Formats: sequence, structure tokens, C-alpha cells
Amino acid sequence: MAKIIPSEENTIFALDIGTRTVIGVVALVESGRLRVVAQYIVEHESRSMYDGQIHDIPKVADTVLEVKRVLEKKLGFKLTKAAIAAAGRSLVTKQCRAEIEIDDQLEIDSTVVNSLEIAGIRSAHQEIDTGVAGSPEKFYCVGYSIVKYYLNNYPVTNLIGHRGKVISADVLTTFLPESVVNGLYAVLGRVGLEPVNLTLEPIAAIEVLIPESMRLLNLALIDIGAGTSDIAITRKGSVVSYGMVPVAGDEITEAIAEALLVDFNWAEQIKRAVEKGGKIVYKDILGIENTVTAAEVAGVIEPVLDKLTGEIAGSIMNLNGGEPPRTIFCVGGGSRLPALTGKLAEKLGIEAQKVAVRGRAAIQNLTVDEEGLDGPEGVTVVGIATVAIKKLGQNFVTIKVDGKEFSLFNSKDLNVSNALSLLEFNPRDLIGHNGKDLKFTLNGRPEVVYGGLASPAEIYINGEKASLKTAIKDGDEINVLKAGTGADARAYARDFLEGQEGISITLNGEPRVIEPVCMINGKLSSYDTEIMNGDHLEIKTVKTLGELFEKVDLTDQVIHVNGVEATLEHVLMDGDDVWLVKKKLTDTESANMGVDKSGAGKPGEVVSVTVNGKKINLTGKKQYIFVDVLNHIELDPAAHTSPPVLRLNGAAARFTDALEEGDVIEIYWR
Repeated sequence: MAKIIPSEENTIFALDIGTRTVIGVVALVESGRLRVVAQYIVEHESRSMYDGQIHDIPKVADTVLEVKRVLEKKLGFKLTKAAIAAAGRSLVTKQCRAEIEIDDQLEIDSTVVNSLEIAGIRSAHQEIDTGVAGSPEKFYCVGYSIVKYYLNNYPVTNLIGHRGKVISADVLTTFLPESVVNGLYAVLGRVGLEPVNLTLEPIAAIEVLIPESMRLLNLALIDIGAGTSDIAITRKGSVVSYGMVPVAGDEITEAIAEALLVDFNWAEQIKRAVEKGGKIVYKDILGIENTVTAAEVAGVIEPVLDKLTGEIAGSIMNLNGGEPPRTIFCVGGGSRLPALTGKLAEKLGIEAQKVAVRGRAAIQNLTVDEEGLDGPEGVTVVGIATVAIKKLGQNFVTIKVDGKEFSLFNSKDLNVSNALSLLEFNPRDLIGHNGKDLKFTLNGRPEVVYGGLASPAEIYINGEKASLKTAIKDGDEINVLKAGTGADARAYARDFLEGQEGISITLNGEPRVIEPVCMINGKLSSYDTEIMNGDHLEIKTVKTLGELFEKVDLTDQVIHVNGVEATLEHVLMDGDDVWLVKKKLTDTESANMGVDKSGAGKPGEVVSVTVNGKKINLTGKKQYIFVDVLNHIELDPAAHTSPPVLRLNGAAARFTDALEEGDVIEIYWR
């Protein structure tokens, strides 16, 4: 098959702008493989970058321009767009503890866990915005990982499926400052290049060295350059965290320069010669020629190498939750340092063969037209090209959340959860809570009235129902309807009368419904009384005459039910006709009670009334009611099947009507 002829339309120009060098490659996709059609590397003439950070934009632009011109000459067409990557030196990492109170009656699901993670990212973002050396600049979140989950303050590996009152998580979040983006864009602008994609250097290297099928494993990649050592961790199918150690190849070079009294450029050459072994001839700052062996130089750099590998190992352990990854891949020119892989394995406590340097030979589906840059220093720039080809487009996306516009760094496939974690959104709005339960006792048994159920949050993208995992793109409009909280449980005594209905009877001629007795905390209460937490509710049905007249003095009373004298054990039935009748007193009893047959009694208010044409005096009480006359007349309700007619001063009356002096009373049966 004939090779594709490169052109500006079918190629991607990728730049790896490093502390010591600028590498440029022009690549295209051919038969499913990435083909590098041209490449070039140039060292900065002076130290215009430190620790991966651009310090002198014009000088860095000059180096980039040289790479651009050489490649244009090789290819025969202009290069107007470029893909770039930010170094790990620019990353800012924050670890925050997020905590959320939840309903212990509900099972924890992915929505609750996502809300917890969002809370952690928001906390980190707030700390970054206000606390990075007092910096006022904007930061973009480019990744996060969960160090540990907690349930009721006890560590767990997975919260989903549990129940508890408090969940929390240690969230490790990584940010990229806006000034880094602006610096890179300024360099491109000076040489007439338009940025088409921005990624992170460790992500670029992972893209080509660790395919997605391998990312299920817990692996680490380290890009050891001149100024920084950038770290990325993979787990469960994705890149989960990023980090940076501000120690790399330049620290080794500086140690050589100090020990051998040479300038930085000579020290750089000596460092590179150590890899080949043997003797190294150099000139010191006085112009004197000297000879040193590679082993002697290795001894000079060993303390710095110990520091470098120690800091890299510490960062890896921190990013990976305190455990070493299964395998470590090393790329970048600094990974050529002798004994680096062995020392790193020792610091991590893993086998030496688990730490390996990788060059372009390890990249699958790669073809290079030109020789050179085959080692680990040539990997990242190929990754930058690969990322750009896979994801050509904007570095930032603009979205709206509940009507407000936000700009987000497009570092990976964004979803609703990612977006909300970076914005001014309260993750607690995603978690509804059931209303509070009402707990009390009913007739001695524990009773619970459950609070109302929470309503879940609803998420919409461009008017369509979505979830926290739904992917978003530039221009999307997200609307979030907050989760609702259920109503607190409320109950009244009347709510528990089912099965304890009242009994309908006639008492002394008046229809009555004998309701169950309601007691709350030992006190007689209305059925409309609201029950409170911890109350003791008793509902007692009146079943017998004894229960009906429990608090009535029956010493001189006779009870008739349906015309027959009854005992207190009589079980009441619907429709019973109950009468309380005064006992007929003997003369002795009357004398003992101070009552004569004319109705005279003990001193008290005296009220004279006429009953069925006979005048009687009511004495011994301050106030009298209709029923009081029954003690002064002879009636035989058992001789009748219907209730009596009661009249007071010519009008229909009731047994409870108050009596006054001179009242005329009639009691008779029809």
C-alpha cells in the first residue's frame, strides 16, 4: 500500500516543551497506526525554563520557532497548529476530608457516594482559590482520586450498600493554574501557532505506553525530565491521580557541576556520558582538561539520586493510597540515570524488575520515518500527538448550570458529576433525607410512625433527563432540581382508634356513645392531642358497667340495663338502655342521711321545684340539675320499654339541664 503523502490537513504537529529541550514531531494516522513523518529536537540556548515552568517567554519562543522552521523545511508545508502538554511542575495537589450526614434508614447508593466525592473536590477547590501562596489566579481541576472512604468514622473500601449516619472520604484533587496555560499559549502565539489540544505530560505518556486494557491494573508512570518528575496512576480502567516531584535531571546536573567545577552545559554532557561507562574527559571552569570515570561520577550523584527516588517513591505512595503500584514505567530523558530504577524499586519495596524504563519500542502501532529519539525521551511527544488526534477540539468547554455560565478544563471526558464538582454547587443538594420518625409506646408496645420519604434530585441536560454519569459537551445546559426532604412524622391519638370503636347506649334516657378512654403519659387526654416523641399512649375501650362507672359513687344507686337490674360485670352492648336509679331508703337510712320524706336535707342551697304536680325541696347542694329530682320521686323504668319524656317549664329537657327556683318538671311515659 502506498504511503500517505503528508500535508497540513492530514497531520498533527506536537510539541514537548521541556526544561532542557523542545521536541517537535509531525505525525499522521495511516492504516490504523501512528506514523511520525518528521521530528526534531533542540536544546534551549540558555536556561529559560526552570522545573518545567516557562520563565522567559521570548527565549522559549525562539527555540520553538527553530523546531517549527526545521520541520517545515523537511515537510515542504507550513505548520499553523500545534498540540502541547503542561508539565507536572504546574500541578497543585490538595487532599481534603469530605463528610456528609445521611439517613441511616437508607442504603447508600452511587448517587450518595458521588455527592460525597463532589463535596471533597469542592472543598479542595475552595482551599486552592484562597490559599495557594495567596495567588489570585484561577485553577482548573484536572483529576482526583479517593484515598479512603469512612462509614461512621471507620475506614471502608466501598460505601455502596452500607447504612450509616455519617459518611466521609479523603479526596486527593489535582489542579492546573491558569498562568501555565497562558504561558504556553503565549509561546505558541509568538511563533504563529494555534493551540489545538492541551494535555498533561504524564497523561500523554500513559496514552501510548499503557493502553486502556492495561489500565485496569494499578500501574504508575513517571516522566522524569530535566526540571520535574511527573507521576500518573492508573486503576480500574482510568487514570485516577496525578502528581509531581520538583526534583529531576537538572538536580543531578547541578551536583556534577559543583563537584567537578564545570559549567551547566559541561555537566549535562558528563551526565549523559555516565550511561556509556568508561572514562570521561572534560574541561573545568579554568579551562583545565580533566578525566573522570563514570563510576566516580556515579558516586557524586548518588546522594542526589537517593533524594530523587525517595521523593518520587513518597509521592507515588501518597497518590496510590499508601501502597506501591504493581508496576512502574519510567520515561523521559532523566530516566536514563544509572541505578535509578533499582533505587526506586528499593524505596517502594518492590522487585527491581517491576520498575522499567520504556522507550518508543514499547509503543504499539507506531511507525517512525526518521531515526533518533528512540529512547525514553521520545515517548511523551508521541503521546501528545496521539492524545490530540484522538481528541481534537477545544481545551475548555463552556456549559451552563442552572442558568449560570462556566468554563471548564477539558482534560478528560467530562460528565455531570465532574462538572458539578468544579462549580459552586452544594453536593448536599443531591441527597434527600427522609422526615424524622415518631417513636412512642401504644398500650405498652413500641410504635413507630415513619417520616415521609425523600424525593431524589433530578438532572436535565438540554431538557432531557440525565444522571451524574451522563457525559457533557461544549454548550450543554444543565439543570438540577434539588433533592426533597420528606415531612417529619406526625400523629394524633385519634389515629389509633381503629378496632376500638365506641359503644352506643342510652344512659338515663339520653343517647350516648361511650368512647374509649385516651391517656397520654398517665393523664386523661383528648383524641385530638398530638403525640410527641417518647410519649406513652394508652387507649382503653369501656366494655363493662364497672368500667363505665369506674369513678362514680354507686353507694345509693341501682343500675338497670334494658329494664333489668344489672351488676358491674355486665358487658355493654350496642343499644343497651342503662338507668341509674336511687335506692329506696328505709326510715333509718333516711334519718342517718339527714333526709326526710318531704325532701328536706342537710343545710345548703334550697331550691323548690314542682315534679309531676308535687312540690319538693332540693337541699344540700349549691347547684342542681334535672337528674337530681330522681332521688325524690318514685319511678319504675322497668315497667316501660321506651325512654321517658322529660319536660322543663313546658319545653323538652335533658337530665343535665340546670334547675332554678320554681321550675316545673314533668316526667312521664307515652
